[in-house]
Amino acid sequence: MVGLISLNYKAAPVEIRERFHFEDSEKIVFNNLLKKNVGVEGLMIISTCNRTEIYFEFENHIGQEKKFLHNIVKELVDFKKFNDSLSPYLIYYISSIKVAKHLFRLISGLESMIVGEFQIVEQVKLAYSYAVKRKMLGPILKRMIQKALETGKYIRTNTGIDKGAVSVSYAAVEKITKDYDLKNSNFLCVGLGETSKLSIKHLHQKNIKNIKVSNRTKDKAINFCNELGYQFIEFENFKAEINNSDVVFFSTSSNKKLLSKKDLVKIMKDRDKPLLIVDLSVPRNINSDININHLEIINIDNLKDIVNENYKKRRKQIIKAEEYIDDFLVDFDDWTNSRTLRPSILSIKKEIREIFVNETLDKIDNYKCKCDDIEDNDLINKKLNEVYNKFTNSLVKKIRKASNNGKDEKAIKVINQIFLNE
Repeated sequence: MVGLISLNYKAAPVEIRERFHFEDSEKIVFNNLLKKNVGVEGLMIISTCNRTEIYFEFENHIGQEKKFLHNIVKELVDFKKFNDSLSPYLIYYISSIKVAKHLFRLISGLESMIVGEFQIVEQVKLAYSYAVKRKMLGPILKRMIQKALETGKYIRTNTGIDKGAVSVSYAAVEKITKDYDLKNSNFLCVGLGETSKLSIKHLHQKNIKNIKVSNRTKDKAINFCNELGYQFIEFENFKAEINNSDVVFFSTSSNKKLLSKKDLVKIMKDRDKPLLIVDLSVPRNINSDININHLEIINIDNLKDIVNENYKKRRKQIIKAEEYIDDFLVDFDDWTNSRTLRPSILSIKKEIREIFVNETLDKIDNYKCKCDDIEDNDLINKKLNEVYNKFTNSLVKKIRKASNNGKDEKAIKVINQIFLNE
């Protein structure tokens, strides 16, 4: 049995999500705490800006689900020193199939603020890798995550759920890199808000490395540049730096225009190459109706139609993605239910091998002493094992069918009474 506690953007505001964010070093501490105090048998924690999700396994606590969930929530609020009620912000499931459905949807981009976004895939992979390395996962949870990754990959390959830019920063980068060869161009990014950071990230993913950053808050910009190896430009010098740039991104919160027509006329007069300006600011930092030779200005209004059209296309892919998810859930559900038959199947195979193979070989060995014309023992062993495999596989298929692949509890009880002496 697998359960989930989720604090995500749908129910928990950012100030709550911040309180329950987990650093990697905290994950193993909390895992050990839950093992000791609650008895979890597997744990994975995904912690991003939009969600903190705790996936837990408790195969040996079936029948005590509500109490088990309550104890985990209690440990969580104590661990994070949260004194108020957490209930209004929680989304939770105590059912392997419901948790699997949520995780399959999550990794396919259906639970994200931006439908189809890919970042969640890397976040889940990192959380999974961390849990595997520290042996935090149980068998059901491990299988569920692997199946989720398989599901997500299939959906992203066979649908358009992640195709086309659905943020203005991504749309801007997609547009200019499609229309121009900019790999060797010099970029200047003015402003360092969230939109600007995303723009820089998308540029970096396009193998564009010649980026300089200018921002009013100097310390913030210098730290950012040092981390990524970019050059910082003092804010009062950004106009002069435009002369050395091929593409300039503006993404600031300034209420005043940062470049006038007069500024641009002077800049274009002093340079001998074209200039591309991308203004993602609201309100705009540059008027878009300026008409100067070799100057192109792209603003947020130029990109909205692209974003809206792509978002509509993604939304249309949701139904197709959900159908694929249902198919993968059937496979996972069958595997989960078949685990209940595992003890009986192992017992059957062991008993049949002992009687059918081992005892027969012992008798043949005894008889071989008296007869020289008995076939080679290795060949006999091979033949016996072929018959054994054929017989046991047939029997296991009949058991799976009789118990509806482990879903029929009454049938499982009878099977266990026969083969496990229960």
